[in-house]
Amino acid sequence: MLWRPYYPPPITASQKAIQYFFAILSILIIGKLITIIPVMDRLQLAGTYKAAQIVWLGAKLSALVLFYYFARATITAIPNNGSLLPFIRNITGPLTILVIVIIGQELLWQLLEPFVQTAGKKIYYSLAIIVIIAISIWLVFRAYQSALYLSGTGQKIVKYISKIRYSQYKACTDCGHQIKNDAKFCSQCGLKILDHVNCSECGQLVSVSENFCQHCGAKATLTGS
Repeated sequence: MLWRPYYPPPITASQKAIQYFFAILSILIIGKLITIIPVMDRLQLAGTYKAAQIVWLGAKLSALVLFYYFARATITAIPNNGSLLPFIRNITGPLTILVIVIIGQELLWQLLEPFVQTAGKKIYYSLAIIVIIAISIWLVFRAYQSALYLSGTGQKIVKYISKIRYSQYKACTDCGHQIKNDAKFCSQCGLKILDHVNCSECGQLVSVSENFCQHCGAKATLTGS
């Protein structure tokens, strides 16, 4: 029997995102576990850093790189339909870059700090601030461009809230005034509100929202409870 190579099924974007997420967790957990080994605190590298610091810094930088690929897979997995999801999809890219730059510049400074003088520190942070502001402007611009997607979502939210609000009220059968569902009397005309009435044919209780008696089929009439 000839050997046949196994070709795994293609991986979806959501599956890739899950893989990257667990890879990030694994790197951070393993890196932290390595740093608590006693010898890692005693071992000096280049006379400046402890081995534990280098390992933990490397773990965080590796996790940051994987976070970029995780975000890309997540963006691809977000469906481009509806109204809210396209908005989230469009702003996730610059938002991801902003997070990476903010965290990455701090990690990079931890590596460079022992070798940089005061003037170099000012230059470094000035450049970092300029880059962060530029990316923030890009994020705001993308959000502005994608704001039209939210118009449909806003309308749906308003309709949903209105539906909830009006579902708590009903019309008085005498004057038509809107009263709460649990009201015993109409606040406009004083009519006693009946939740159920007696069927004029069989005498069974029938809900006021029903037009016919479910017991005998007769047309429901307000004969009192």
